[in-house]
Amino acid sequence: MGFLSDAGELDDLREGQYLEFKEAAFSLPRDMWETYSAFANAEGGEIVLGVREDKESHRFYLDGVPNPDDLIAEFWSTVRNKQKVERDVMLFDGVETVRANGVDLVVVSVPRAERGEKPVRVYDRSEKSFVAYVRRGPGDFKASDSDISLMRYDGIPGADRKALSQFGMDCFDQETVARYRSIYASSKPKSPWNQDSTEDFLYHIGALAKGRDSSLHPTQAGLLAFGYEYEITNYLPQYLLDYREETSGNLRWDDRAVSQSGDWSGNLVDFYLSVSDRLNRYFKMPYSTDETGTRHGSRNVVTEAANEAVVNALVHAYYGEKSEVRIVLKSDSLVVVNSGSMLIDRDIAIAGGASETRNPTLMRIFSFIGASDRAGSGLFDIWLTWQKVFGREPVLSESHAPSMVKIELPLLGNTMNKVKEERNGREVTARVSDDDLLNVIASSLHGMLAKDVRDATGMSERSAQERVKALADEGKLRKVKEGRSFRYFVRE
Repeated sequence: MGFLSDAGELDDLREGQYLEFKEAAFSLPRDMWETYSAFANAEGGEIVLGVREDKESHRFYLDGVPNPDDLIAEFWSTVRNKQKVERDVMLFDGVETVRANGVDLVVVSVPRAERGEKPVRVYDRSEKSFVAYVRRGPGDFKASDSDISLMRYDGIPGADRKALSQFGMDCFDQETVARYRSIYASSKPKSPWNQDSTEDFLYHIGALAKGRDSSLHPTQAGLLAFGYEYEITNYLPQYLLDYREETSGNLRWDDRAVSQSGDWSGNLVDFYLSVSDRLNRYFKMPYSTDETGTRHGSRNVVTEAANEAVVNALVHAYYGEKSEVRIVLKSDSLVVVNSGSMLIDRDIAIAGGASETRNPTLMRIFSFIGASDRAGSGLFDIWLTWQKVFGREPVLSESHAPSMVKIELPLLGNTMNKVKEERNGREVTARVSDDDLLNVIASSLHGMLAKDVRDATGMSERSAQERVKALADEGKLRKVKEGRSFRYFVRE
């Protein structure tokens, strides 16, 4: 239980995106069902019953619950009552009694609801109707119209293959289509689709579908992949693709490709190919390999992983009210952001093998040109490459209002942190700033021991221990007891 990691430090108890405390001296608090809905509709979390908040100091105290078995029975009875809770998303072992500081607590672990289960709603007495909530930091809020739209879109299998009857073939940029077909033919020379007419080819890959009038019309995936930007924004007014290079530090950007510029099509396929070319050129010098070619035209594992991160954002983005994919290449990191939320838990996504795609038709279109293997291993491959080449893990995070997913790929690895310089004829390790140290620790999903910090930065273990202790005392790091040592995490 994540809560147990902090239970020993009562002054340090804080509610947040994944943790909520409730008093429960006699029965379940009524407002816990708002939190249940909010956690299920967001990223999941723990509700800890038996914790009291002092209204003046805002400190939390473990009062415990006198009747944990009764509370647990009451919880299961209510969560399965369709008149109070619209959908039970709990796992069979999701509620348990834990002992902390001499008292009993009840911990309810609410999982992230599956895409087809959202929105998870609970009965609201004041409104006399079922209401959905979402988690925003330490608070529960009624889901907005845009929140509900995202949940409902995710609940429709193959939503991006719906025929858009208001569009015809003239919304496609034929140069993009020709470029795509050329790449397809090179990678699949024996495919019978190479002999198809343009219309038949686009139908076969999912870019066209039959509408109610029995005629072929662009699908949402087809419009996004091959359409002109002005046609796409007629359908999605807040659609934006933005790639920026900010590597010199002298200008706002050194290079940029944005869908609104008007000097290129502005669609997903051209954007991906343009960004891929730029990343291949950028990473070629420090990570040069031969040009015998793979899926992306390079055997460079770094560009392979970077390109995977880009296409991952394009096919998992939510193209709704706010439709955005933003990529920023900096001297110390590559940041990839897309609108929408995670469809599965972060750790499961990183571990690989579980494939959940918001836009399966877009995934299909990109997979035909080798931009994605559709095996659910994309994030796993990215993590593996970054650990091997840079000695650091990427950082995957979600934000809300609006919902966004961000992957930060650090470009300064172990060897770059271990900067050496000569002083008085003696080699010493250059000082690592507090910000650099926090970034190093944040790059690990599992936190770091002092010896891990030593290995990542090149400083002595004693210096590492003193530095992380000082940052913990300042409230910038959270520490968890592990044997005779502490494991440190960057505070959210």
